[in-house]
Amino acid sequence: MDDDLRSLRNPSECMQKRMFLALFLLLGWMPGPLRAQNGFPDGHLDPTRNIPQTEAHSPHAGLPEEYIWTAGDAAALHPQNHYSFAHQNEKAGPHYFRATFKVKDVPSVATLYVAGPRSAIMFVNGRKVGEVSSDLTSPLGIHVYTTDVTKALRAGNNTIALQVVRGTGIVSVDPSPVVKQQTFGEILAVKIVPAAAGVFTAPILISDGSWKSQLAAPMGWEQPSFDDSAWDPVQTLGPVESSIDMFQWNADAGMYDWPGYDGASSFLRHYSLQPETVTHIFLGRSHFENLAALTTPRNSTMEISAEFTVKPATKLLPDEEAPSLLLDFGREVAGRVELQLDCDCDALVTIQYGESEEEAILGGDYLGINLLRVPAYGVAYGPKSGFRYVKIRFVGGAPQTRFKAIQLDGIEYPVDYEGSFQSSDPLLNRIWETGAYTMHLCMQDDIWDAVKRDRGRWIGDLDVGGHVVNAVFADHFLMEDTMTRLIGKAPVTDDVNGIPGYSALWVTSLADYYRHTGSKNYLRRMHPRLVELLRFMDSGFDSKNLFVNPGKKWLFVDWSPGLYADTPAARRATEIEFYRAYREGAYLLREVGDNSTAEHYEQRATALKTATDKYLLDPATQTYGMRWQTNAMAILSGLATPAQYPAIWSKVLFSVGQEDPDAPIISPYYNYYVVTALAESGHRQQALDWIRKYWGGMLAEGATSFWESYDLRWPKNHFHESLQADGTSGFYVSLAHGWSSGPTAWLMEQVLGIQPTGAGFSSVTIRPDLIDLQWVKGAEPTPHGLIVLELKKQQGTAIILDIPAGVDAQVLVPIMQSSAKVYVNGATMRSTLAEKNQRASIHLDRAGHYTIEAH
Repeated sequence: MDDDLRSLRNPSECMQKRMFLALFLLLGWMPGPLRAQNGFPDGHLDPTRNIPQTEAHSPHAGLPEEYIWTAGDAAALHPQNHYSFAHQNEKAGPHYFRATFKVKDVPSVATLYVAGPRSAIMFVNGRKVGEVSSDLTSPLGIHVYTTDVTKALRAGNNTIALQVVRGTGIVSVDPSPVVKQQTFGEILAVKIVPAAAGVFTAPILISDGSWKSQLAAPMGWEQPSFDDSAWDPVQTLGPVESSIDMFQWNADAGMYDWPGYDGASSFLRHYSLQPETVTHIFLGRSHFENLAALTTPRNSTMEISAEFTVKPATKLLPDEEAPSLLLDFGREVAGRVELQLDCDCDALVTIQYGESEEEAILGGDYLGINLLRVPAYGVAYGPKSGFRYVKIRFVGGAPQTRFKAIQLDGIEYPVDYEGSFQSSDPLLNRIWETGAYTMHLCMQDDIWDAVKRDRGRWIGDLDVGGHVVNAVFADHFLMEDTMTRLIGKAPVTDDVNGIPGYSALWVTSLADYYRHTGSKNYLRRMHPRLVELLRFMDSGFDSKNLFVNPGKKWLFVDWSPGLYADTPAARRATEIEFYRAYREGAYLLREVGDNSTAEHYEQRATALKTATDKYLLDPATQTYGMRWQTNAMAILSGLATPAQYPAIWSKVLFSVGQEDPDAPIISPYYNYYVVTALAESGHRQQALDWIRKYWGGMLAEGATSFWESYDLRWPKNHFHESLQADGTSGFYVSLAHGWSSGPTAWLMEQVLGIQPTGAGFSSVTIRPDLIDLQWVKGAEPTPHGLIVLELKKQQGTAIILDIPAGVDAQVLVPIMQSSAKVYVNGATMRSTLAEKNQRASIHLDRAGHYTIEAH
């Protein structure tokens, strides 16, 4: 790895339960028995919360075979391809590869594996052993080809020669050269295994730096006698599991059929999970036995008379006659389906995943339908992805094909749920937990936007999701690694993710991380690149200090018409995001003692505010246009002053909601900024109502993780097909997206009211607010320990608070009247009035357990 890394149930009964659950969620109430759902006695969505470390699978030893390519001809490494996407017919010429290897004894069976290219012609010892090509419409960027080469091998020296065309490539946006080259399709992995297809054992040949390659080859180049001494050594990216960058963007999704391939960083953990239900059973002319074995947990005391068995009518079945079933794991999961055979026979199956039931049934559009061979008494895996449902079609096997297990091989980043939130409202509790689980799913090989797509680093997603990671999981390693790789190596010469506004969000994400962790060592390491990024951001303005997008970059603010293209609205919103970043950048620079640069960016922020108020503020309405997104960011950034809040509320934000057919489209991503702006401008009740309606609406439609995109007005009967994002609609849209986890952070920031103001919680503002709740309690991790808080509605105020050493807290206590006195542990404490005499401010600078009352 990188050196810097360290029960089968009645389907109709299930449907009835889901309908009742949806009704209860809409009413804002959830009955006790349904809270312990998903087969887990504590009712947690996250199946990994109860898995002891000792029960997890041991770390995987990386495979030795390497990704190679023709030296000097990796187009994706060139600067002009920094953020370009692979086009199918670009650089589609042949590349020629050769290697020699020794075989002591010719095995009884030998299989050649080739991965990466869209097509390949393969020779062993001058003999053509295969010619293959992939379906260019397939969503997979990498394809694995297998060929029996037993008859072509000989004892002693052997030669392999390949003519290949680069893979079709997939979409990615990442500064890493490894990611660019892999997603561009310019990779080749090869090995010969002395076993039948699908069996994992030590290879007798692998691709590595000893191979040679050319862009052109003369007649006879494939023969063992050909002199390749003038050919260049190949370029190598290292072993296929050697870098975290190799697991991003679904670039390795097609490697699922490569024996021994795990494709997960060593810090990740595997766990097993049985499906909850089996539905949509189709037998064709075949027969299933012991279906209950598929849904019975391994530690169950229930006796299973035999293993799940498929009895096909013939050895090979056409698709329309092949028996099939649908597995439901009860919630969105991250990992891959695992099939274990317990018979002396191979099995051939097709796998199609779905985050929704209809996605799986209709073809698993995102990764397609994947063919998988399971070897006798062996194990095989489907692609890594995010899914809830798996449709399996049994297309080939013996008269009795016994499966020891068909289950989830889950992949997760081991963390503890250190932060917590509970209240008198079960709906809010489920929203909090669902947001936390959504974010945990996205913590994989770095923090991704989603576990289905894009499985990549996006700083906009992290600017929201990072709040959840910091407040719930208190993670350092994955946060730092993700932010570091997002900005890339010095010098900084482009926007983060190629989006100007995302450069601004990198700065604000760093500031929030620093306030939560106080990691000054990391801030010092990032200092040079922070300065370079801010200076690069300076180049986007004209003489009036208006952002004009001189590089004609993609301006993305939100998936809302007019806000994801180079439009006046997107430029206005980007300018405001830059203002926020300049202020936060100046704060960070002062924290590392770079006062002169900090002063420059304080001046830049002032200049942007002057320009924005002069040119972008509507003088008639005193708002920044009529978009929720833009005005929310104006409040959060400090650009809008409290004197402007009434106008922004009465002209724009009062309409937050989607009862009106003309209300704007807004994603769950920017909705976090909107509900935070509502709270900061004094409209917490409206924000809480919107959280219940909007995120609760997803839960009512069956969500177990929060979706990339949502609108209350979109059709419900085929909900997944109706979701819209990325300029498209349907199954492409993710149902587990980290940028949608915002209410989890919001409930801790605005209801528990815990917000760090100094580095690493050296200072913190605690402003608990029940809003319309009867009680609330929770905790937030700090570098010094947990801040624990409980607040109940009663006559007067009763706050129970634990503060660790090293935390200086300003507590804003709600009071009924300005003459109220504040008592701490029974003794009167000096306080000052705040928030128009609705709060009393007290100062607690020592560790302790406090009971705070005001009356």
